[in-house]
Amino acid sequence: MRIAMIGTGFIAKLNGSALLALPDVELIALCNRTVEKARQLAVDFNIKCPIYADYHDMLKKEKPDAVVINLAHHLHLQCFKACAQAGVDIIIEKALGINYDECLQMIETAKSCRIKATVCHTQRYNAVYEAAVRFLAEHDLGPLLSINDNIHTNYFWDGRSPWQLSSEQSGGGIALNYGVHQLDRVHFFLRQKTESITVKYLAEKPGYEIYSSYAMMGTGDKGTPYVITCTGYSGPQINETRLVFEKGIVQCCLSENGVHPFGLYFGDNETGCFKNVPLELSNDHMYVRQFRAAVDYLSGKSTEAPIPLEWAAEMVRLVECGF
Repeated sequence: MRIAMIGTGFIAKLNGSALLALPDVELIALCNRTVEKARQLAVDFNIKCPIYADYHDMLKKEKPDAVVINLAHHLHLQCFKACAQAGVDIIIEKALGINYDECLQMIETAKSCRIKATVCHTQRYNAVYEAAVRFLAEHDLGPLLSINDNIHTNYFWDGRSPWQLSSEQSGGGIALNYGVHQLDRVHFFLRQKTESITVKYLAEKPGYEIYSSYAMMGTGDKGTPYVITCTGYSGPQINETRLVFEKGIVQCCLSENGVHPFGLYFGDNETGCFKNVPLELSNDHMYVRQFRAAVDYLSGKSTEAPIPLEWAAEMVRLVECGF
């Protein structure tokens, strides 16, 4: 498959490296408004390919089979439409759009142009979550009673892209950037549509206009509750999902912070404590697994989008409930 990348910022390095690891993918072009960044990325990848400043020119001249859109949130809609109207399939970074209305426009555009599209919700391909899925398939833990998902990190680190610190360009900063991540991984396990949700955003970081923390409390349409918290301040990083079942608790720890080592843990009343569950996959290949699934869908090897536009749009809609 001949794939071009639009946007060569931080995430493009991870996405491009994953694409290059797939033997049936050729990275045929890079596009970035600042062409020097695209040229440097080509050097980093050790590839020779055309470099463009305008994706309209790239689409016309290169005619790729698919594109990966790595642009800032507020640029997604315009680029998505241009690619779809050119008949090019799309892999697009989350969040799908800067708001729910834009997401709906992209869904309609994909249908009318008869193209395939899927969204990068990378974290569900984390080795810990992959192990959790296998563990739950092999053990009868009874009904899921609740989910608790927490991210606490230094969101305002030096080097954060300026657009991510702009409400107009990012859609609220941490609210949309991390909110769709947490909602995606909660619903990945919940397997229910949110029936009700309450969201509280706070903007308490001096000197910044964007939201800096939030709390969400929702209930699935089968009655299962979930709680999501996130703060963007400095301190030990916490990145975890806790799944509470009738017969035990599954703890997914996605970061090492001195208290909770990276890994998957299970505990019940019989053991009285959490015990480590071995991981079968390497987390170094998380992005490769994501793009393997995406390319298989676009090439027709699988019939269902790994992350449909409708799913990604719903995550954006839920984030907007607190605005």
